[in-house]
Amino acid sequence: MDSDKELFDRVAKFASEHYDAQIKFKNESWMMKLLGKALFFNSKFMTRFVTVVGKKIYFPSREKMEKNPGSTAQVLCHEMVHMDDERIAGSLMFRLSYLLPQWLALLSVSSIFVGPIGLAFLVFFLPWPSFFRTFWELRGYAVTDAVQYELTGRFTKKEWMSKQFTSSSYFFMWPFSKLIGRKIEENRELIKKGQLPKKIPVARDILNLVSGE
Repeated sequence: MDSDKELFDRVAKFASEHYDAQIKFKNESWMMKLLGKALFFNSKFMTRFVTVVGKKIYFPSREKMEKNPGSTAQVLCHEMVHMDDERIAGSLMFRLSYLLPQWLALLSVSSIFVGPIGLAFLVFFLPWPSFFRTFWELRGYAVTDAVQYELTGRFTKKEWMSKQFTSSSYFFMWPFSKLIGRKIEENRELIKKGQLPKKIPVARDILNLVSGE
């Protein structure tokens, strides 16, 4: 069986060659530090989460990545799903849909022209459910599950995965935990039958990378 470092090297090479992915580090980026301050509701943004901006994948720190090459490889697999979806959907469409409805709060600047009524758009700063962000992340976490299953024969803890959707991790993107649970189980049935690539084509390449084929 490959070492974690070999797995990471293989996945990172594929991400670089196919998506021009660039690995960066949050503790070395002033932009990420500033964003971390803005995302006050997620206290672990700088230390626990990986963030993708265009083709740049920001890990918390170089030291943490090098210490955990296996888990880093699995995270890269998740992020490659997003990069592939962005490639297919188009960057503008993907990003606007992912950030909907919160980005609508930016329309509050219209108050300059239409008066105080424009400030009503500020209501979108609240944690409204995000259908599209949930859709994209369900695809990413389905591959997270598939990779975990390929490597260990077990799925990721369902409680942890569900919490990613219902907590501040992604700004409470979908508070309906029962629905999330059903979607996770549906994807797991596809994984066990080897049919996930029918739903998420890039999953085939990713699982071949993980298995060393």
